[in-house]
Amino acid sequence: MAIREFLATRQAFSAEEFAARFPDSQTDRNLLTRAVRRGTVEKVRRGVYVSKTGRFEGTTVDPFDVALAVAPDAVFCYDSALQLLGIAHNLTNRVQFFSADRITSFSYDGTRYLPHQANERQRLSRNVLTSEGRGYRVTTKEQTLVDCLINVANAGGPDNLLRSLSGLARLDSGIIVEVAATAAHSARARLGWVLETKSEDWRVPSGILAALVESLGAGPYYFWSARTPKDGFWAKRWRLYLPHPEQEMASWLIA
Repeated sequence: MAIREFLATRQAFSAEEFAARFPDSQTDRNLLTRAVRRGTVEKVRRGVYVSKTGRFEGTTVDPFDVALAVAPDAVFCYDSALQLLGIAHNLTNRVQFFSADRITSFSYDGTRYLPHQANERQRLSRNVLTSEGRGYRVTTKEQTLVDCLINVANAGGPDNLLRSLSGLARLDSGIIVEVAATAAHSARARLGWVLETKSEDWRVPSGILAALVESLGAGPYYFWSARTPKDGFWAKRWRLYLPHPEQEMASWLIA
């Protein structure tokens, strides 16, 4: 039967994909409902399914494929981008992505899915091909760096972010500054500190660092937390409080 062939070749799929393959077929929709009841297909959330039959029996679906079934326009970001770019220090049980659609967060099979509404600001992205041969859209290294410094929590915290960034051999600091042009002063202060610490490895021109310093306000700014207990280690040039001694955090970044 055609539906068996479909379920044997598509692990994560949406109701729209199913309807496109079997248009105007109430019989096939009934068969899908029965497959869910039997457990040979699992319902992730409304309109999204995972096949557990054929070669998919007993296998775990790739969480990024589930995200694409929910949002075909997904651009993976934050710690998910760090993972797909091959530099994540810690692997997490969450998947984060931008989408033009308004999608609520959800959980499936031990993974938390955190969609972010894509706003009007243009984000730089690229295609990434994994070792398994799967292709995904992901924010570029430069865009990921800026996004993670704007929202350090979405990057898994300072430790995970800096240790992950240590794996980047090369970045275009000019593109980074352009991406960060509209970011808040606090994010630019974090960016300045990171670029200065990695200036030798990433060949960051001194003029870029000077321009970032000039773009800052009076401060102070905080790398991680402005709430009690506040960050308490001062990086004078960037008017930035760090959550750990500067030398220790620098060691995470340049390791």
